[in-house]
Amino acid sequence: MFDGSSSADLDGLSALRLSGQIREVCDTVEEQLVELLITRAPGLKENPGGLAEAVVLELGQREWDQYGCWVYYPWRQSLVHLLAESDFIELRTNRNRNRITPEEQEALSKKTVGIVGLSVGSSYALVLAMERSCGALRLADFDTLELSNMNRIRTGVHSLGLPKGVIAAREIAEIDPFFQVELHLEGLKKEASDLFFQGLDVVCDACDDVGVKALIRWKARELGIPVIMETSDRGMLDVERYDQPEHMPSGFLHGRISEEMMSEMLEASAWNADYLDLFVDLGQASSRGVQSLQEVGVSLVGWPQLYSEVAAGGAFATQATRKILLGESMPDARLYLALDEQFSESFD
Repeated sequence: MFDGSSSADLDGLSALRLSGQIREVCDTVEEQLVELLITRAPGLKENPGGLAEAVVLELGQREWDQYGCWVYYPWRQSLVHLLAESDFIELRTNRNRNRITPEEQEALSKKTVGIVGLSVGSSYALVLAMERSCGALRLADFDTLELSNMNRIRTGVHSLGLPKGVIAAREIAEIDPFFQVELHLEGLKKEASDLFFQGLDVVCDACDDVGVKALIRWKARELGIPVIMETSDRGMLDVERYDQPEHMPSGFLHGRISEEMMSEMLEASAWNADYLDLFVDLGQASSRGVQSLQEVGVSLVGWPQLYSEVAAGGAFATQATRKILLGESMPDARLYLALDEQFSESFD
């Protein structure tokens, strides 16, 4: 990133331009400024003369190259000219208003959300970043992208073999280069868990490993951090308010899992039927979900997930997260938000 107001940054930008590493340049900063000024004073849209004066006043004595900032994306070899950070964020979130007020947007910008697992978690991360429903993300996943992941992870085939965390971080950077993303590409490890959880306001469990799921809750309860878990079956969304222990049952996961059982899970290397039922509640799972679980390791290599369910789950999880971060009412609860069940009514 190159600040147009810094002579040293502009020297670095000139060196980059001469390096042969830039394949394309996108410079629409004039149009961005016009749009910004109109959002601040909508009447300017019908007043071309007043708008032109406002542009000249904002630009001042600067050349256009000195206005705003320049962002270089090395994986695309692309250079993009953008508004300065505060102006960029103001304009990019303008259409959030007043579903999210400016005061709420400012409060959310100071919050950090951690996500463990980036298959389902990648959708959640993207929605959070799109809305700026937090100010920073901390992403943990050790895995790389395989072709079979691409039914639920939105990316191109050029990303095959890349770490899932890198894919998510690049997509967010292309949407909003000022949004903070911290990567833990070794996944969530017990010995590094203090570092991962430090300063988190919410943590999302989007992983498959039973021991890691247990570790997330163990640390969340210790530190008083709420947990979000989206399971992509019947729209099941868990909100665990370890930040409000006085309003939740003892144990873990709404009181479904005892301290002794969670301690056992913490050391487990694989799932068993008891663990699975405690987390999923097979009696409430969809018939196809139960059938699929019986086929995992026989005719299926893993739990099936559709992108429609994953995308909806990311949206629902973000809404719950935003309510928590803004201090609104969001109880410790398991919710079922399956839209397909709403569509199933027969019309004669």
